[in-house]
Amino acid sequence: MKINVTIVEDKYMEMEFSGESHTLLNLVQSNLLENSNVEMAGYSQAHPLMARSKLYVKLKRGKRHLDAIKKAAARADGKLDKFLSEFEKSLAKFKA
Repeated sequence: MKINVTIVEDKYMEMEFSGESHTLLNLVQSNLLENSNVEMAGYSQAHPLMARSKLYVKLKRGKRHLDAIKKAAARADGKLDKFLSEFEKSLAKFKA
């Protein structure tokens, strides 16, 4: 994965991701939207066959775009850990 920050303004930021598509960016976007300081978060992929996508983040206040993205990634990581734990419990019951 290659990440390139393309626009940084007061409350707005765009990042381009090479080698990533809907899977990762949808997860990041949904977790960004759980942040009360995030006014807008979205992503786009120019074409399904192109492995290049853009993430858009607009904050209500401040200029801490990267902090918001880091928190979203940490939140997603926590949700994935919980999913894995519950999934393993279900598998254990299934195998028994």
